[in-house]
Amino acid sequence: MKTIHVAEMIAQGGRDGQVESPEGGFAVQLSTDEQPGSVTPEHLFAGAYAACFLGAVENAARKSHLTVNGLTVVARVHLDEDERGGYNLNVDLRATMPGFEETKAQHLLNLAHQSCPYSKATRGNINVTLGTD
Repeated sequence: MKTIHVAEMIAQGGRDGQVESPEGGFAVQLSTDEQPGSVTPEHLFAGAYAACFLGAVENAARKSHLTVNGLTVVARVHLDEDERGGYNLNVDLRATMPGFEETKAQHLLNLAHQSCPYSKATRGNINVTLGTD
């Protein structure tokens, strides 16, 4: 296997701490206060998953000789507490694909879900729902 990219982040202070890149190009203060503008680890995961999944949809379209213009992906990550006090993640991935009929759009989402590294990493561990808007 050939490594394409390595990312490193530093976390301090847990869910109410800070996450930053070692070179200083990215830093975010985390907060669990649920106020508008607050950022949680789930926001970071949602953003990363949405970006990766969008690339996988574009790749699936390209391999299917299709062009997708105006594609957007929204990832909604739910942090849930189970009956034993443990925590689980659930993800809802919603794509907007102008000009695509529902069946073709869903097919591309399914193809992307097979190749996206985030989908592969989470498969069997968290529930991921795919859909279109």
